[in-house]
Amino acid sequence: MLPKIKERKVAVIYPLLNEHIERIFQGKDVFCKYVGKGNPGLKVGDKLLFYESRGQSRVVGEATIGTIEFLTPEEVIAKYGDRLFITKEELDNYRKLRCRPLDKRLMVLSLYNTRRYKEPFRTSKPVTMAGQTLSKEEYKMMLSAG
Repeated sequence: MLPKIKERKVAVIYPLLNEHIERIFQGKDVFCKYVGKGNPGLKVGDKLLFYESRGQSRVVGEATIGTIEFLTPEEVIAKYGDRLFITKEELDNYRKLRCRPLDKRLMVLSLYNTRRYKEPFRTSKPVTMAGQTLSKEEYKMMLSAG
């Protein structure tokens, strides 16, 4: 029996508060998140999907990833400031809530081609804080089902 070939992931879904998603749609084009070891297999050109948590539990839009960096909170604020989708205070609260030291790096994604879906859709399974990665086929199927 041949081993199963692992498909490369081309999209990731992360749960976000509605107010943070709205900021992204209004032009805040830098997203950051603490992730496990390294990035979740993402590359420039892949998609970030916005999952509205706490209430609607649905995917409401997406953006294309322009750059991927790993920066400390201080570096994120210094480099991106007003372009960041959360405020400095929210970033500090997020770091403290996750019990991360000041030198722990976040995955930082600059975004472009941000778009809101005409019809938001639910995922087949809940999206946790860790997110959910999608292969090209899974991404296509999710969009066509939505």
